[in-house]
Amino acid sequence: METESEGWDIFPLITQYREGVDEELLDRLTVWRPNFACIQVHEVIGALLARQATLAKEIAGAPSLWNGHSAPILLRAMADVHINIAWLLLEPESRCLKFISYGLGQAKLELEHRRSEIGDREMSAAEQTLLDAQESWIDSQRASFLQDVDLGKWAGSTVRQMAEEAGCLDFYNYVYTPFSACAHSMWHHVAVYNLSTCGNPLHRHHRRPISEDAESDLHSLILAAKYWSKTLRTFDKAMGIDSSKPSTFDALMAAVSAEAEPPSDEGQPSGDLP
Repeated sequence: METESEGWDIFPLITQYREGVDEELLDRLTVWRPNFACIQVHEVIGALLARQATLAKEIAGAPSLWNGHSAPILLRAMADVHINIAWLLLEPESRCLKFISYGLGQAKLELEHRRSEIGDREMSAAEQTLLDAQESWIDSQRASFLQDVDLGKWAGSTVRQMAEEAGCLDFYNYVYTPFSACAHSMWHHVAVYNLSTCGNPLHRHHRRPISEDAESDLHSLILAAKYWSKTLRTFDKAMGIDSSKPSTFDALMAAVSAEAEPPSDEGQPSGDLP
C-alpha cells in the first residue's frame, strides 16, 4: 500500500505507534516483578521482549525500509526473537541459564579470536581498552576462565525443533523460513529482487544484475506490528498477565482501515453519475 501518492501523512501514525509499543512494554514490566531467586528469567525474557519492541519500533520508524530488499531482514530477526521467547518460556529457569551461558561463551570466543589476531605484537591503548572491557563484562557474570565455549546450537536443537516444541511451527514455516532467504541473500531472493530478464532472445533471455529502489509498502509495518503483538500474547499467556492496555496492533489496523475506506457519498444525488 502506498502512502505518499495517496496524500496520507503517515508520520503521526508512526509516532503514535512507536509510543504505544513503549507503553505496552512498560505495562508488562510494571506488572511482571522479578523473582530474585531465579533472576535470569527476568533478565533474559525481559531483554528479548525489549528487543522485540525495539525491532518493531525500528521498522516503524524507517518507511524507506518497507520493501522486499530490507524489511524481511528485520522481520526475520523478529521471528527469531518470538521463537526463542516461546521456547524459553516452556522451561524458563533452566533454559534462560543455557541462553546466558551460550552467549557468554560466544563473547569469550570472540575475545580469544581478537587476542589471537594480535599475537605477539604490542597492543595499542585502544585495543587494550576494548579487550579489558569485554573481559570485564564476561567476568561480571562468570569468571571467563571458567566459561565453556559451545560451538553447537545454543538450545541444542534446530530452530525448527524449537518452534515445533513451542507450538509455533506455522510461524517458522511461513515467516522465519521465507524471510531467511532475504537475510542470507539466497538464490530465490536475489533472483527475484536483483536480476532482470533481458528482452533480447539472442541473449537467451539471460538475467541482468540490477539494484533498483523499491517503493515503500505499508504491509511491512503491519507485519512488524503483528509479530510484536503475537510475542506479547505469548508472554502474557505464560506469565498470566491480563493487560488492559489498548493494543497498538488493533489501533494501527483501525487507522489503516479508516484511511482505506472510500469517502462517504452522503449528500450526493441518487442515481448513476455521468
